[in-house]
Amino acid sequence: MKFDGNLCYCSPAHGGWGIIRVAALIPESYLLFVCPAACFRHGALGAIQHGYKNRISYLYIDQEDIVEGYDSLIEDGIDELLQRTKEKIKLLFVYVSCLDDFIGTDLDAVLEKIGKKYPDIVFRPGHMNPIASSTKLPPAVTTYDSMLKALPVHESLDENITFYGNFVGIPEDNELITALKNAGKKVRQLSNCSTFEEYRELSLSKYGILLKPLARLGLVNLEKKTEAVHCNMFASYDMDIIKKSYEDIEKMLGMQIIPDMAMAEKKALKAIKNAKEAVKDLPVYVSDSATVFPCSLAVTLLKYGFNIKRIYAVDLVGPDQDAIRELSEQYPDVEIIQADHPKMNIRERNESYALAIGEEAAYLSNSRFVADISADEGLLGYQGVMILMDTLTEAVKEKADIRKLIEEYGGIV
Repeated sequence: MKFDGNLCYCSPAHGGWGIIRVAALIPESYLLFVCPAACFRHGALGAIQHGYKNRISYLYIDQEDIVEGYDSLIEDGIDELLQRTKEKIKLLFVYVSCLDDFIGTDLDAVLEKIGKKYPDIVFRPGHMNPIASSTKLPPAVTTYDSMLKALPVHESLDENITFYGNFVGIPEDNELITALKNAGKKVRQLSNCSTFEEYRELSLSKYGILLKPLARLGLVNLEKKTEAVHCNMFASYDMDIIKKSYEDIEKMLGMQIIPDMAMAEKKALKAIKNAKEAVKDLPVYVSDSATVFPCSLAVTLLKYGFNIKRIYAVDLVGPDQDAIRELSEQYPDVEIIQADHPKMNIRERNESYALAIGEEAAYLSNSRFVADISADEGLLGYQGVMILMDTLTEAVKEKADIRKLIEEYGGIV
């Protein structure tokens, strides 16, 4: 199944993680955008909204720069930035905009040259090109790849584990982290890094667990330079898939951790039962603003007995295709709606007596109840199932304030 590749509608609820928020997760990092003056107004406003105003600068180029090239202008701009900023910069991302895809600035060469001038700073290139969003290398993927290329290759690796791809930390009381700690393994996460040096230690781990597909390119490129290995554990709320993921982790580590999961599995099953009793037969709408794989989540919830009626998605990523086929064969009445289709600009006026999972589904359907889940953030394994189910249980207790939720969710930046 494919969506229309035409003019897109961006709803007020289309927020979440863009390249600024992702790159700025690295402590002591800074972002410089090289672009025309009107190019990044949305990004600038979003950066203020999310609290990154003091971590970003803009180097504006004009028509003459575009015609003649602006390699030297970038060098001069970096000089001025480093002289004027009061921020302690250990890593500087330099982003060019989509027009540079046609100009072809050799940004790597520019940054290699400037890097010799400032050897204590790591310089990484970036491309802010929304036109690539529908390709295999969208900005989020290339940004994460650039982030991991800032990690050093250590002389030797330790026996610990690093999580890759999650922007919000997995709680320390998660059953996987607990089991790994009980097995003597330290778990490293970007969210736990408070300094750039701590960030550089992420590549010390011999083992990696890939939590989101967008990080695959960067992790594969990192592992080409090291002896590290990884396995996948993408967000899933299917008990069988979670168990299979833990078996894959055991195989990678060469040790048994599954017995530690029995209690967590039992709690998850109880949370599912409680949520189903609370939600009853209320229509449920699933959004890809809540989860990376909305169709897979819909299939899982259907199997648990929930009344899934509709799925809102901007894109249908590869791993969701099996779930789409299962929906068409076993649950043909479930609608799959393109959330950014131009026709979606006409929002449903009447309130839907339904439960929406994710802000975008809530806005577009005007749902009465909203489960405030965003991009699977902080959700993993059986604990992730419990948190999701507890959120559904609480969501149907009172009418949601969609405007307030959207403001808290924030624009994508």
